[in-house]
Amino acid sequence: MAEVKEALNVVGDIMGTYLPLIQSAIIVINKIIEICEAAEYNQNICNSLLDRVKLTSTAIDSLQRRKQRNESKLRNEVYYQAFHKFIYVLKEIETYTADISKIHGFRKYAKALTIKEKFVKLSKDYDKSMNDLHFTIAVANEEQRRIDDEALTEDLAEFDKYLKTIDRKVDDLHDEIKYIKNHINEKSLHGVNKIDPKNLELPSQGTADDERRGKNSNVVVKRIFKAQEVACKSFSTTEEGPKEGHLEILMKLSECKHILRFYGISKIDNNGVMVFEWAQRKTLKELYEKKDIQWHCKVRIALNICRGLVFLQQAEILHHDLKCENILMTQTLEPKIYNFELARYYSGNTTSIGSEMNDTMRWMAPEKLSNYNSRYTTWCEIFSFSMLLWELAFEKIPYRNLKLEKIKALVTKGGREIIKFGKSTPEEVQEAYKKIISGSWKQIPHERISFLKILSMLEELHNSIIHMFDANLPDLLDNEALDLDGSNEVNGDLDIPDDDICDVSDVNPIIISLDEGISAFRIGEHEKAWKCFEYHAKNDNVTAKYWKGRYLNEGLLADKKDPEEGKKLLKEAADRGNPDAQLRYAFTLLKILHEGNNREIFMEYITKAANEGENTAAQFHLGEIYYKGKCKIPKNEEEGIKWLRKAALQNNSKAIGLLNTSGIDIY
Repeated sequence: MAEVKEALNVVGDIMGTYLPLIQSAIIVINKIIEICEAAEYNQNICNSLLDRVKLTSTAIDSLQRRKQRNESKLRNEVYYQAFHKFIYVLKEIETYTADISKIHGFRKYAKALTIKEKFVKLSKDYDKSMNDLHFTIAVANEEQRRIDDEALTEDLAEFDKYLKTIDRKVDDLHDEIKYIKNHINEKSLHGVNKIDPKNLELPSQGTADDERRGKNSNVVVKRIFKAQEVACKSFSTTEEGPKEGHLEILMKLSECKHILRFYGISKIDNNGVMVFEWAQRKTLKELYEKKDIQWHCKVRIALNICRGLVFLQQAEILHHDLKCENILMTQTLEPKIYNFELARYYSGNTTSIGSEMNDTMRWMAPEKLSNYNSRYTTWCEIFSFSMLLWELAFEKIPYRNLKLEKIKALVTKGGREIIKFGKSTPEEVQEAYKKIISGSWKQIPHERISFLKILSMLEELHNSIIHMFDANLPDLLDNEALDLDGSNEVNGDLDIPDDDICDVSDVNPIIISLDEGISAFRIGEHEKAWKCFEYHAKNDNVTAKYWKGRYLNEGLLADKKDPEEGKKLLKEAADRGNPDAQLRYAFTLLKILHEGNNREIFMEYITKAANEGENTAAQFHLGEIYYKGKCKIPKNEEEGIKWLRKAALQNNSKAIGLLNTSGIDIY
């Protein structure tokens, strides 16, 4: 654009023109650093990208400090374009690292090869961008390439295992829990079972001690519900009681067999109760205090607890209070994670124990002990699990002979409990179990092994000693025997809602950022928005090509209308993975679905947007198409409801409305 070249030549302080770009770059760089330093998975790949990004900060600082020496290149239009491309790449790196560093982001990648292909592309784009900016300090060399190869080799081998471990069905559960959380104070939620008190029958036999546990507000009584033993825990009717949203989440978590099942709420003697499955053997702590648990059983218990924790991690929930006392045991020695009173979502407020020391410190991570009000992270949860593993192994609470002040001083300085097995511990168990604990309680949080790694190690250990198991042998405990949805016409109601746009700053450089361009579109400043999208599209930005394609295709500026050129741009952006473009391109085919294979192409792109791009508008339209049999697509109500629910759980109002009017539960 001629105006850009002219502006670069007449502006006074050239760094004033670049300042908004530099600020944008620094913001993204800091986000990448934060993501990578907290990475739970694919740490080597994240660190390889982080090494590059950190060097870039030095190059930007040098550019600013030597502005007089750099003035000629700063006034070069090509250099200005290159700086924008640099920001595009940084934002792609931010998205990529955010995805692969967290377990829930894995669902975007069907196989490890996809991770590698994306990494290679990002690395090449980044290195080219740095070279175009003359940031030679950050250009990849042979050593960096060696580091990259090692990072990919090590992480991708693990990632293949991760993908096999991940339960894709939990993605739906994650969305359901997120929806409940976002509507936690609304009375419209109705997913909690209301159990008729008449269906809670008294047990036909059993001791008084077995039928009633706990004291005062924590009393639990046994009842029979649908021929199953259940535990009824009272809650005060004079207080607000547990929020229905929280109870709904408990019901969702019950889909995991390693978490204590919550049946619903009811009343006993006019007192409100929460109904859970009955754990015959009480807590794991109470069990090991009474009975010596055999080692092959301990490994199985640890493995199943870890499976439950991985399930919680996929749902983005942290328990915050892991210890054997919060694990209940069934008659057949199946562990059930319970007591979610301190549990939080990843984005929720952290659990704080205040200034008063309490017994939870025995299982607490050193970083949390150093600052009680610091954020509780997955690394804290992993540390607590390591202490639970130790407790289970040696059948006693950690540091039982030390006062709390001594424990805090010891752990924050790197001290830990002693791992010393007795002679009766099988040799195949000792080193493997010790390696898991030692890798999980490391002093530096991000050096601790991940939950999925722990799971893999426990499964390997379990498989190596499985020959010790025999369902017919009553030797799991010493000295105790176990009883063991429309029209086929294409019509105008397939409208597409606009995307949610965040506010942007008031900085007014020569070319405004994409966020500012989108904001200008939202308030009807189409000339301003067009100039922004046109520039960034010429600079090969995918998002800008999508927006320029929209303007040309829809004629948002009358003198710029060119449907065919717009359609080409939408397709290009769609083929490069932009989900909004995938949906818009699909809709350019609506009036010509009967021609050639356009119907198949239409469904291909709208499905890509809904699935890979997780575009909620695409999910709604795809669901409506299947549910009502629109666009002459064979009617498939089950498939339609699946996509409508996905959209509804992301707060798509049209999907929620269609499900409600059709009498279909959002879950």
